[in-house]
This record gives sequence, structure tokens and C-alpha cells, in this order.
Amino acid sequence: MGASLGYVVLSRKYRPKKLDDLIGQDVLTKSIKSAIEQGKMPHAFLFCGIRGVGKTTIARILARCLNCDNGPTSNPCGVCKSCVAMDQDQHLDVLEFDAASRTGVDDIRSVIDSCQYAPVNGKYKIFIIDEVHMLSKSAFNALLKTLEEPPEHVKFVFATTEKNKVPETILSRCVTFQLNQIPDSIIADRVKYICKSESQEIGSEAANLIASEAQGSARDAISLLEQTIMYCGGEKITKAAIVHVLGSSTESDIRNLLQLALLGKDYDALRFCHHLIESSADPYMVFKGLQNSLYKMIVEKTLDKKHEEFSKNTLLYAWQILLNQSQYFNGLVNAYQVLSCSIVIIAKTSQFSGDSQINTEDYTDSDEDYKLNTKQQDLAQKISEIVGEKIKTPHVKKSEIDILGEIKKSFGAVNMSEIDRTLLPKNIDSSDDKDESHDDDSYGSINIANKGYQQQGDEYIASQEEQDQDED
Repeated sequence: MGASLGYVVLSRKYRPKKLDDLIGQDVLTKSIKSAIEQGKMPHAFLFCGIRGVGKTTIARILARCLNCDNGPTSNPCGVCKSCVAMDQDQHLDVLEFDAASRTGVDDIRSVIDSCQYAPVNGKYKIFIIDEVHMLSKSAFNALLKTLEEPPEHVKFVFATTEKNKVPETILSRCVTFQLNQIPDSIIADRVKYICKSESQEIGSEAANLIASEAQGSARDAISLLEQTIMYCGGEKITKAAIVHVLGSSTESDIRNLLQLALLGKDYDALRFCHHLIESSADPYMVFKGLQNSLYKMIVEKTLDKKHEEFSKNTLLYAWQILLNQSQYFNGLVNAYQVLSCSIVIIAKTSQFSGDSQINTEDYTDSDEDYKLNTKQQDLAQKISEIVGEKIKTPHVKKSEIDILGEIKKSFGAVNMSEIDRTLLPKNIDSSDDKDESHDDDSYGSINIANKGYQQQGDEYIASQEEQDQDED
């Protein structure tokens, strides 16, 4: 029990304490070193970037560099009283607080009031404010004057994951650094280093998979590594073990599932998806796997001309579907339902997204037979609003017009009452021997993908068909 009380999680145990220990942030490291060595330290820094790339870590390292007993220095000793106090979060002149929990103007007012007092032990009084974008508007306004002209002994260090929420008046008073997402190769090396230090065996494929799942975040990678170590119980960490921990599936399974959907085999794809979920795969992780696999296929087809069985338009259409469906993984909708319906949508609509469905031919304004009139465009726009996606309206001869038949055939299920009926023609001649000449109120046929919506407009379509039969 005593050993567990003294345990420190790996993300804290291996947190960098010097600039040279930082990974993946070479530009920032060089800039801070140069500023310290030249004695040109700005009074306010703003570090931006995704979670786990080192924003707060760099802020603390910067405080050590400035308040080390041997400083300011780019290489703090780590053994002096000031360095030890900062390592233990007990330094009186380094004040750190979280703006997410202290958002009000009163909290900032206390910071402003303490700025007028000189440092107690160090050379500078340093304020580290994490998630600074969470401050209220009043708090930002209260900080402006002090931030613009602070006392010489005061330094501000801000960190945020959402730079766009920080007011421009604050940004203009800070030196801003955008921290990069850390490359997978660097994260994988870091994972191997930690495993070696912890006497934990790990394979190269496993380390690469951890780095890939971290998506540029060193902390996420280390947290996943720690979870996998717990799962393996001292045994070698393998790629299969990480897949089980993630609740995901193997890359080959994901690729097979995606190919079944792209080939239009909705039954087989759905059965295979159900098999993966029954094998303890997490629906969201499978969905993410589909996105990653599809992205790789698009890149490979574009650069290496692979995957000839699928057109680029088919792959891009599937990508748009997954991108749109990803918004429903918010806890309000069953994740497995979202995953299953996404697969069926891709399978059912992939046939409409091929090259043959897209008319790339150029037409000039002089080609009167191929021009779509205003009402045709309005109708296409109206249906686009119902479907939620822009509809392809290829140029067709006016003699080939059968707008109602096209809507019935392509949608079959669209709520016709939602379409402004003033846009529909009053008399539609669907016979085979229609006259070649039509007035400008005719409509061009619309080539759209079957969206699988529930049938709601049968009454209107049936009435129009009866009218056509009477006219015949």
C-alpha cells in the first residue's frame, strides 16, 4: 500500500524540466534560449496548441530559467533552493492558477494588486495562467493596462488550447508561440525511452501505434502507454494488446469493412461491423479507424495511383459522409447506431458518386439546349436544403425533362410537401413522344444520390401520376 501511495504517473514522472528535454518544439526552444542569452525577455508570453504538447511544461521551465539562483539562464541547475521550490510548487514568486476555475474579475484583480510588490526570493514575480481563454470579458479588460506596462520584475506566461477565444487586445500585448503537434516518430522514440527506463519491453509496431493514436500529443501517448502497461502486467507490450486496450480493431479488419461499404455490399458490411462490435470493439474507435483508413486510401490514390477499383469521387463522397456523421458522436445518439447507419449510407450511395454521375463537360452560354433556367436552379436549391447537401445538376437537353419522375426515382422518399409547390410545373408530360420544344418554365432532370429518407410524399406523387394517365 505504501508503494502505491508514492507512485507518480508516467506523464508527471517524465515531464521535461529543461529546454533541452523538450521534444518536437525546436523553434520555440531556440527562441527562448536566444532571448535569455541576449537579455531580451518579453514581459508576456502566450503558448498555444492542442492538449499534451507542452504548453504548461514550457511555462514552468521558463519560470525556472528566470528564477534559478544562477539565472536568468537557459540551463537551470535544478538543485538550488529556487529550483527545488519550483519543482515542489512552493516558490513564493511563481504563481500558477487555472483560468477555467478562476474566471472572474476579482481573481485578476488579486493578480494586479500583487504585481506592485517586489519578488520575495527570486528575480522575477511570474504569473502562469493556464487556459487563459476561459477568463471573462471583464477579467480580460481588467488585465489590459497591467499587461501593457507591467513592473520590470513581473512576467506573464499564458497557455491556451483555443487561441481564437483570446481577445485581440490581449494577443497584441504578448509574444505568441504556436506549439506544433509532435511528429509520430518523435513520440514513438519517447515511448521507447520511457519503456526502457521502466524496464518494460515493447515492440516497434506497438510504439508506432501508440504514437499514431496520440495524434501529436505526448501526454496522450504516455497515458495510453501507462494504461497498456497495466493491462499487460509486466509482459511485452504488443500491437494486439494496444488494440484491446483501445477497444479498436486491427487495421486489416477496418480496411476490409471499408472496402465492403465502398463496394455497395451493405449486408456484408453491416454483418462484419456487428462482428467487430461483438469482439469488444468500441464503435467510436471503429469509426475513427474508418476515417483514418479512408484518408490513407485517398492519399494513396492521389499520389501513388492505387485502389483503381474505386474512383476518387467515390472515396471523397464517402469521406464527406463520415465527416458529416462524426458530429453525432456526442453522447446523445447511440454510437453503434451512428456507425451502422454511416456504413449503410456509404454502401447505398457509393454507386451515385462515381465519375459517370458527374458531368465535367463545359458548356457555353450559347448552348441553349443545355442551359438550366432559374426555376430549375431554384428547385435544385430547395431540394438541397431538404437533403442537407448540394445536389449535382448536370446539363441535360430540355427534351429529356421529366422532373417529377426523376424526383420519384431518386428520392422516392423525400417529403414533397417540404418542396415549394410553386416551383413544380403545373402540367408534366411524361409520355415518350413529348414535343421537343418546351417553354422556359420546364425543368432539367436532377441527378442525385438516393438518400434513403422515409417515404412521406406518396399522395402528391400519386395524384400527379393519375393526372398523367388521364391525359394519356
